[in-house]
Amino acid sequence: MEHSVDFQKEKILKGNPFIDIVKPCRINDGIYTLSPSEQKEYALYFDEIKSKIKTAYFIPASGSGSRMFGQLYNYLEGQTNTNTIEFIEQLLNNIQRFAFYNKLPQPFKTEIKNGSISIDKLIKFILFEEGLNFGQLPKGLIPFHLYGKFIINPFQEQILQGVKVASENTEFNFTINEDFEQKINHSIKILREITGVNFSYHFSIQNKKTHSIAFTEDNKIAYNGGDLPILRPSGHGALIDNLNQINADIIFIKNIDNVQHYTKAKPSINTAKTIGGLLIKFKSKVNKLLTAIDSQSSQIEIIATDVNTSFNLNLNQKQLNDINYLKHFFNRPLRICGMVKNEGQAGGGPFWVRDKEGEISPQIIEKTQIKTEQLSILLHATHFNPVFMACSVKDYQSNKFDLTQYINKDLYFIVKKEEKGKTIKYIENPGLWNGGMYHWLTLFYEIDSQCFSPVKTVLDLLKPLHIE
Repeated sequence: MEHSVDFQKEKILKGNPFIDIVKPCRINDGIYTLSPSEQKEYALYFDEIKSKIKTAYFIPASGSGSRMFGQLYNYLEGQTNTNTIEFIEQLLNNIQRFAFYNKLPQPFKTEIKNGSISIDKLIKFILFEEGLNFGQLPKGLIPFHLYGKFIINPFQEQILQGVKVASENTEFNFTINEDFEQKINHSIKILREITGVNFSYHFSIQNKKTHSIAFTEDNKIAYNGGDLPILRPSGHGALIDNLNQINADIIFIKNIDNVQHYTKAKPSINTAKTIGGLLIKFKSKVNKLLTAIDSQSSQIEIIATDVNTSFNLNLNQKQLNDINYLKHFFNRPLRICGMVKNEGQAGGGPFWVRDKEGEISPQIIEKTQIKTEQLSILLHATHFNPVFMACSVKDYQSNKFDLTQYINKDLYFIVKKEEKGKTIKYIENPGLWNGGMYHWLTLFYEIDSQCFSPVKTVLDLLKPLHIE
């Protein structure tokens, strides 16, 4: 513990690490596109080969849904402003369009219909334990979509779409809050009974050993009122340990709330197949090159040039002629990231980044990691964080990589929060798709914005991709 305390305190004292951003990744400069015919070709290829490989989904899903209802809490606490009033007005005017409306008691529905409903009573019923308890539930258990009389939550929707992509033999891996495991398990079993679809699923919990120690503003250990230090989960970057436990040929990674109503999900399903097929083709070329290097084939340069050109890797002739460099560059985990154009979403995006050795690579960087003097680079950024990833975590001899060896541990975050009226600060691990995958071989491809429909507030469920 002492070593851990000293190690984390040292990071706190150093402050957030500096990242040398060269420029944003843009179309044909780090981000690439596929023609409609290429998209179809790769999707068909994935359909042909998916029965011969092991496919899995990895979906972080432990987050609370309380943030979806932030304005409702503000209202109950008397912190009303124009935004709060407009939010509640939209909620009330459209309440019959939400999937959770069907869960309201009939007296509530009658009062809503005749305009006599108490706003306070309705909000408390939505948020608190005596009602729907949405303020405490994980986001994945909150009703998102309506199919006739059936109410579907994100856990169920992810499975419905995933099976359409990779068939019933795919495996779904959700990271969850263990307090809700029984409810989540029950929800998924209901889906299996209703649909008759046979699929496997597993839950994992963020390892508490990865939690961070909290410090006070004057850099002393923060205690919880007793002798125990305050510990905080160290961010989604800690989930690299959970991802590391999955043994599959291809792993799709999605956020739990990025699903569409099933009737609007075709672009997302087709895109997943396209990205999956593209990854498998890329992986086969990489395997061919690494096998040629092992056998000291005379075709190494030809194969290396082919994969370099086919996937826009920007390797120069010196690198293509360097056998040791080629093996180092290609023999690592692979990922293809589906990128959408940034249409005002909060968050980071893809940038060309220079490391300590001067090597430049495409990386996902959060806005909070960018120093003030480089913020102007954001003005030229065009794309958002990856909304979908296809990953290969095995080497060319089918041995699984240890993903913890490909983290840039220097790219941690320092988080400040209020704890019982006092400010605490602690370390978050390098983000799962940020520093957590820094040393992976990464390709960015633009995908249709219809593949991106996150639910940050409950009103997002009124957007077209969530309504039949």
